[in-house]
Amino acid sequence: MAADLLMLASATGIRHHLELQLATAEAGKDGWAFVAERDGVIVGAALLSRDPAFPGSVITLVSVSEPARRAGVGSALADLLTERLKEETLPAFYRLRDDLTEGRRFAEQYGYTVHSHSVGWGLDLASQHGTLEAAAHEASRSARVRIRQADLPHDIDEVLECAARCLPDLPTEEGDVRQAGDYFPENTILLLAEREDEEIERPALGLTALAPEKDGDTWHTLFTGVVTTHRRTGIARALKSDSFLRAHRAGARSVHTHNHDTNDAIIGLNASFGMRPAPGYWDLRRPIPK
Repeated sequence: MAADLLMLASATGIRHHLELQLATAEAGKDGWAFVAERDGVIVGAALLSRDPAFPGSVITLVSVSEPARRAGVGSALADLLTERLKEETLPAFYRLRDDLTEGRRFAEQYGYTVHSHSVGWGLDLASQHGTLEAAAHEASRSARVRIRQADLPHDIDEVLECAARCLPDLPTEEGDVRQAGDYFPENTILLLAEREDEEIERPALGLTALAPEKDGDTWHTLFTGVVTTHRRTGIARALKSDSFLRAHRAGARSVHTHNHDTNDAIIGLNASFGMRPAPGYWDLRRPIPK
């Protein structure tokens, strides 16, 4: 029930990430998890956890069921987190869906301020199933790459090495991506772009990863990146086009993604696919207590 409540405020809808954070907190290492009960029913939950996938910051999250809101439950939980944060030496962040304006106001009362904003995009795959295969083939041909599905966990070192080469100049979280092997859920579709005209093994030029959200019909693009020396050559289009096709074959009816609102290149690419605006998220940060 606590996980279900916290999922209401989840920015991505990927339960795997929340379960990693809760496991870290519940193990008594680097975190705390609290619940509020009324008449034996859990009506609120709060989480404070070191990010097990991207070290370097502390995750906080508070969620209260609709009938119990505006009755002090959220404040009581937030006060508990505030006390625990006094012991932390890392900055705390609260990643919140941008359609939850009441939640943002609540976080700001506790000293959080908006650090950045990521816009959301959605694509209805069901209405495009007849064109997805041709679009994926043409995008790969135009970019002169082959798209290969990575075999996890066997290819994890290659995946993380490619991700690290994609990060320069991208607005991303701080931390060492090579420690982020747990970031990908078990059912992730992770694609690598490789040069089709090179017979000898070469490092991948880009990658994308997507996984089902909580409802199963919508899949979420976790990351798309291209190494700096090969950007604007059609590789990102090839990766995303192929990912749409594979997600649809796996049962997805739609795809959802987030992009930092300063990343004009990927925003333009998403618009070119006919993706429509969808809920994004605010990245709210709280300074380290002095």
